[in-house]
Amino acid sequence: MFEATSNISLNPRSTDMLYDVFATLGVSSGHTVLDIGCRDAKYAIEIVRRFGCQAIAADPVPLHMKLAHERVAEAGLGNQIRIVQSGIESLPLDDSSIDYVWCRDVLNHVDLAPGLAECARVLRSGGQMLAYQTFATELIEPHEAAQIYTGLAIVADNMSEAFFRATAESVGLTIATRDVIGSEWRERWAEEGRNDLANDLLWVARMRRREAELVARYGQAHYHAQYAGCLWGIYQMLGKLQPTVYVLEKH
Repeated sequence: MFEATSNISLNPRSTDMLYDVFATLGVSSGHTVLDIGCRDAKYAIEIVRRFGCQAIAADPVPLHMKLAHERVAEAGLGNQIRIVQSGIESLPLDDSSIDYVWCRDVLNHVDLAPGLAECARVLRSGGQMLAYQTFATELIEPHEAAQIYTGLAIVADNMSEAFFRATAESVGLTIATRDVIGSEWRERWAEEGRNDLANDLLWVARMRRREAELVARYGQAHYHAQYAGCLWGIYQMLGKLQPTVYVLEKH
């Protein structure tokens, strides 16, 4: 029966797969990892704990810097993680000073060409960059895309996988591997009993019914950001957005 077949899990991978991919690159205690767009340094801390390496956690947002300092101090990793306030487009780091770059959920929002060029500059020869990036697919309608991009401050060109690949290669980064995640993480969460998708759908329904009230209370920009944030996960499940992991290498 079709229903029975659809109820069979496809064994979706979890978000920890990113660390597994990073491990295959050979990260170890003698290396320095740059976490670009580190937010509160959550990923930098986990990378240091897993691999025993040194890390530089970079982010341009002052609040993120404050949170990163607090979290690194709580983890007792101040000797292994250096925090710098910087965006990807202008890194205060020496040429060829970084062994590996970790970049998760950042590249949709930046000036891609100078950002990737900076990654290539600071990477040593043979160094590699793990980039987790969500791309638009042919299934997303133009008005849907525009709504998402405006609400989440996304650079439209950066949602094109072809543009990403061409930009990476133009700055001297070659594509080592490509791994499409698609809906896997969200399938995994649903199978584990998390209610993320159900909550997103419920919020979208409520926000649509109360749009005038919510806009009047919180403002148009905040309303659209919240609405687009809910659609982000829904569109991943529908195949309109496609999370993908790239490993780029500098020769």
